[in-house]
Amino acid sequence: MRYDTTFIGLMVFMTVLLLMFVVYPVASVLIKSFNHEGSVSLVSYASFFRYSYYYKSMINTLLLGTVTTSIVLVVSFSLSYTINKSNLPLKGYLRTVSLLPLISPPFIFSLALIIIAGRRGLIYQFLKISPNIYGWPGLIIAQVLSFLPLGFLMVNNVLQSLNLSFEDASSDLGASQAVTLLKIIIPLSLPGLLKAALLVFIMSLADFGNPMLIGGGLPIMATDAYNLWIGEQNVEMASVFCILLIIPSIIVYVIQNYLLKEGSFVTVSGQMVGAERRKIAWFIKYPLFLLSFFVCLLIVACFTVIFLSSITRLFMINNTLTLQHFSSYAGWKALKTSFTVSSIAAMITSFTSIIFAYILVRKRPRARQLLEFMALLGFAVPGTVMGIGYILVFNRSPLVLTGTLLIIIINISFREFPVGLEAGISKLHQIDASIEEASRDLGAGSFKTFVSIAFPLMGSAFAASFLYTFMVGMITISAVIFLIAPGTNLASLLILRLAETGNIGKASAMAVMLTLVVFISLMLLRIISKKSKVEVLKGF
Repeated sequence: MRYDTTFIGLMVFMTVLLLMFVVYPVASVLIKSFNHEGSVSLVSYASFFRYSYYYKSMINTLLLGTVTTSIVLVVSFSLSYTINKSNLPLKGYLRTVSLLPLISPPFIFSLALIIIAGRRGLIYQFLKISPNIYGWPGLIIAQVLSFLPLGFLMVNNVLQSLNLSFEDASSDLGASQAVTLLKIIIPLSLPGLLKAALLVFIMSLADFGNPMLIGGGLPIMATDAYNLWIGEQNVEMASVFCILLIIPSIIVYVIQNYLLKEGSFVTVSGQMVGAERRKIAWFIKYPLFLLSFFVCLLIVACFTVIFLSSITRLFMINNTLTLQHFSSYAGWKALKTSFTVSSIAAMITSFTSIIFAYILVRKRPRARQLLEFMALLGFAVPGTVMGIGYILVFNRSPLVLTGTLLIIIINISFREFPVGLEAGISKLHQIDASIEEASRDLGAGSFKTFVSIAFPLMGSAFAASFLYTFMVGMITISAVIFLIAPGTNLASLLILRLAETGNIGKASAMAVMLTLVVFISLMLLRIISKKSKVEVLKGF
């Protein structure tokens, strides 16, 4: 980095913040996991592998992640193939519906499945049978529907850019459509499939709301860590759960962000191609379409029952229309608190991530890779880990933050910091450095150049970072459930608690209101992303 006291000071300040609010909490969880009665010990780890309930929780979590990821990949590919390769109707419907889960809290599908197939649910009212939706069936379905948009966006982005001449060449050489699909299209789609698999797997491991709501007591690491901490006050074992939850997440995240960047398939060239879209054989087209249509129909059904439940007194029992569920004082207060917390967190994230991106790209400090890894760590670590880490660190002097909204704001800010950082870096790569050099040649200092030239040009990245952080902050749950103080509520936590206590009408009303707020944010984010070419949700 060129000698520049202002930016050196900013870099030191940002490094201290990352060490304090990202690295230190994670390190504290690691240290606590080796603590036993005040001394360093492996007793907690030995206990974890000695008791079957504990290690079954890890097996269940990994199994759930694997099954969810596999199903999401199959459905994502079916959707992408149908939308990009077929001439069937309803392609626009499939694309729109497959992205709807982006605008809702991730556990909204658990709530909907309880209304549809829970005890005295919709299926029981019509067929007088009570399917067992709790446990594995409901958890897998809820996670698949929740994380489907992430898989679809990545797979679709690769599939829609495939050069049609590859398929023509395969056909000209005598290969059938089935062979072309298996040996040409799927292998060329592997980068998108693998990235989607890694991201969905991480999201499944970190998921808290769905196992809590529809898990039916199934041992899952994220919720078990919460129960160990809150219910049993077993801090050491909760920390062990967190560390064992971190390991696969970190491995997957390193593969995603470092190894996969080193290799790719070239599927888009600069040569003009005159290939025409070929007709797809019925035995490929219709099964993929039917699978896609069924999943999208299930998504629509879930959103429909949530809405109907919010405007009826007691859905399927007393269907009198009412808006009383929307008049809850606690609900509006929780929504206001979520709005305030998310807005402040988004502002902090936007400013700090843009400044840090400028330092990394323009000043190129020697420890750039290490600093970037520290910044990305908060996104890779499950929210449960960060929640417990924050309690361990900020529940004692010199910085006591527990019981305040500030600790939630800081947690959200640094959890979503990597998204703003990547948006800022992407935008800076689009800005010619000579513009800033001209400013300095005219006598402006580095900081004034940043404030007057670079920052305004990075305005779209700032807005994208703000909206994304705000949107995620409104629906987050896994970390903040550890940090929320008694007497305070966030909208996402209130929905979860209302659903757990059987107050489905109010929970549905809150879910509808929260979904509308996130939907507006997502539409603004989409507009900004398109106009500025800053890819926050690539492919949306």
